[in-house]
Amino acid sequence: MDPFIADWLNFLIRWGHLVAGIAWIGTSFYFVALDFSLRKPDGLPAGVGGEAWEVHGGGFYHVQKYLSAPESLPGHLTWFKWEAYLTWVSGFLLLIAAYYLNPAANLIDPAVLDLKPWQAIAISVASLAGGWIVYDAACRSPLGRNTRGLAIFLLTLVLAAAFFFTHIFSGRGAFIHLGAFTGTLMAANVFMVIIPNQRKITAALIRGELPDPRLGAIGKQRSLHNTYLTLPVLLMMVSNHYAIITDAPHAWLLAGAIFVGGAALRQFLVRTEVSDPLSKTGWTLPIIAAALVLAWWLSTAPLLSFDWPGLLLRWGHMIAGIAWIGTSFYFVALDFSLRKDVPLPLGVAGEAWEVHGGGFYHVRKYLSAPASLPKDLIWFKWEAYLTWVTGFGLMVLLYYVQASTYLIDPAVMALSPWEAIAISVASLAGGWIIYTALCRSPLGRHTGWLALAVFVLIMCAAYGYTHVFSGRGAFIHIGAFIGTIMAANVFMVIIPNQRKITSALVKGEAPDPRLGAIGKQRSLHNTYLTLPVLAMMVSNHYPFITDHPHAWLLAGLIVVAGALARYFLVRTEVGDAQADIAWALPLIGAALALALLLTQPSTLPVFNGTVTDADALSITANRCAACHSAHPTDFIIHTAPKGIMFDTVEDLRRYTREIETQAVRNKAMPLGNKTGMTDEERAKLGAWIAAQ
Repeated sequence: MDPFIADWLNFLIRWGHLVAGIAWIGTSFYFVALDFSLRKPDGLPAGVGGEAWEVHGGGFYHVQKYLSAPESLPGHLTWFKWEAYLTWVSGFLLLIAAYYLNPAANLIDPAVLDLKPWQAIAISVASLAGGWIVYDAACRSPLGRNTRGLAIFLLTLVLAAAFFFTHIFSGRGAFIHLGAFTGTLMAANVFMVIIPNQRKITAALIRGELPDPRLGAIGKQRSLHNTYLTLPVLLMMVSNHYAIITDAPHAWLLAGAIFVGGAALRQFLVRTEVSDPLSKTGWTLPIIAAALVLAWWLSTAPLLSFDWPGLLLRWGHMIAGIAWIGTSFYFVALDFSLRKDVPLPLGVAGEAWEVHGGGFYHVRKYLSAPASLPKDLIWFKWEAYLTWVTGFGLMVLLYYVQASTYLIDPAVMALSPWEAIAISVASLAGGWIIYTALCRSPLGRHTGWLALAVFVLIMCAAYGYTHVFSGRGAFIHIGAFIGTIMAANVFMVIIPNQRKITSALVKGEAPDPRLGAIGKQRSLHNTYLTLPVLAMMVSNHYPFITDHPHAWLLAGLIVVAGALARYFLVRTEVGDAQADIAWALPLIGAALALALLLTQPSTLPVFNGTVTDADALSITANRCAACHSAHPTDFIIHTAPKGIMFDTVEDLRRYTREIETQAVRNKAMPLGNKTGMTDEERAKLGAWIAAQ
């Protein structure tokens, strides 16, 4: 496949995988936390197991969960299934694009096991299917009724898979397969067990029969397994940035430590979210600490390496971001799916019936606020705060501390580190000030004009960043610029307005309805900005975007396509007719087509002479091996990024596609051209690759 087409497919699939995964896992996080926070006051209707009051985006919501199912089937049910299906499908497509189509570089390591590509791919597919068969059989066996025994079996199965993969595939291939192995269990749980059981329950209700309560219990068990596996899976997916993990001597044991620590962390976070005291959750902390110490020891990472702080911050950023954005996706879709065609109590704007993880939920949203303040309110705020804090921490570690490597490109603008950092901080703060001034101005009362003004603001930021920072630094800053606006919306507007509403209720006063409307407006902005932000965050893998001469225009096209995709996906999720929303598809296609035209590869520099293996190795030794070698000499890089090394001619042949993309076509490597690679050297490498 042409590298240009392969790169674009990889980018679009990765973006889609991230969006679907956030929608799926974020919704699962929400329902797990909801189930733990249900209260059981006196006077609940028959069949209701608990209730909760929530406040989000300026609205108040009342949720009741049924013990098994309502006595009669509601007229409209919201199902949560496509998120899981699309996550797995897009993930498998990404596995094909990154590992099956380029197995020599990413999947096979002759030093581990010298496989032919077809053998590696066959092992991959068979292991994913086989893992589900073994796991499902265990759950259906008598062992499935023993919670602790089943948990031990599941950990043993994961360890066995980790041992197998690390002795078959390359380090990166092994860890991505362990993530795919576990992700397949999770997606198959939804597709093969949870949704079928829910359909059997609804079919019984339609027939006027009492559903089998075991169906809901089994669905709940599988859903609970999914949430415990989620955090380890996320770490597997980001581990490919960190060779200290993937190439560790006993990587399978390290993977086991990650799974144990990740499951314990899930328990701590969920129970803390629902306000359990530390006395009930503290037992998880020594387990998390022990798993972290064991993983660090097994990784043999240098004491002063940035890799472990970077990995933990990236993992935390992903967890918090999924919880925040996934919950926002859920509430936006909920608001669109509210029904008003049934008799509703005074003050209720609409209601919805939902089915998730074997349970039925009845949700009502109030127009402004309930007549009296409920005793227990669930707030959604820490997810947004932690997303921004971990994201900024990651920026400090990667782009401020290592500014000369990742943030500054002398070919764009020769800045000192302190100048680049000052511009970064000032621009993030300034962006929020300008944005909130626009929202508070008369323009804020005109949805269309405000949207246009915000888009122009983002385009100005994109133009500025791409003319000040390196390509990677510019795009990560566009994402941080938008992300800061989103987090500040929560911290500075949405939560304060919700507190004013609750304060008025405590005083027995009628809340100002404008407070809820303003909070809803900012929350809606956040959801439209989410997909573009996610694209900015993954763009750093793709120099054909970040290092394009007109990268700011590409950023604009991403914002437009992402906002339109958000509209289309949400409206599809709530059941809108395709005829009413299909207008968004040609616009998304037009944005993509324009992006493809802009990024058409330019003519490569031509070298007419003969380039020997020794010549190619000499160039990479002088220009690339400071980072990409078994023993890096760069003062910041202590482990070869992604485990890619150029120590031998065989290494160069293994990574020809990566060298051509990063060093020849896009000139993205070396970072900031720190080692001074010349155009002639790039042309020589291109000629050598063409001759292979």
